[in-house]
Amino acid sequence: MSTLTTEDKIINASIVLFSQKGYTAVTTKEIAKKAGVSEMTLFRHFESKHNLFERAFDQFVCSPKFRALFDSLEWDLEKDLNKVGFFYQDVLYKNRKIILMHLKNEEENANFEAELFKLPNEFKKHLCSYFEEMRNRGAISENPDTLAASFLATNFGLFLTSLVMNELTFETDIQTCITNHVKIFTKGIASYK
Repeated sequence: MSTLTTEDKIINASIVLFSQKGYTAVTTKEIAKKAGVSEMTLFRHFESKHNLFERAFDQFVCSPKFRALFDSLEWDLEKDLNKVGFFYQDVLYKNRKIILMHLKNEEENANFEAELFKLPNEFKKHLCSYFEEMRNRGAISENPDTLAASFLATNFGLFLTSLVMNELTFETDIQTCITNHVKIFTKGIASYK
């Protein structure tokens, strides 16, 4: 059984507090207390709250393997989009603390937006390629870029609803929502011969 290093304890504590209160509202004293270390220890490891914020952000961004997902698709619109939707929700869920941290930290957003948006931008690129191939196969006729943006926006909205409003739980209701969304989405975009 491995024990957490002092740096890990501080980073874990900071990510929780930054995601709950926002960067500005959290003090280094609070972070140190939550981590079970002295404030001096925090500064010895990170020098500043800003450096700690950067390290927490870098460490907690979960970078998924998009290529493996898209290589495994079957070219069946509904099956594939269900798989993509569940995968995207999983990625969002794994990054929920970073997303909350981002939403609550307006002052620091400019420094981290480019990094945070790499995930949806890369995902969108792969999804556009998928839709382009489905259009080439005659399965759809709509603009791939528009379809990818719509699909991702709806999924992100579902994620935010489940995260912020606590109306849905990740283990149950969200899966039904994804399945229903995909069914409606595929009916709307499918080309009928």
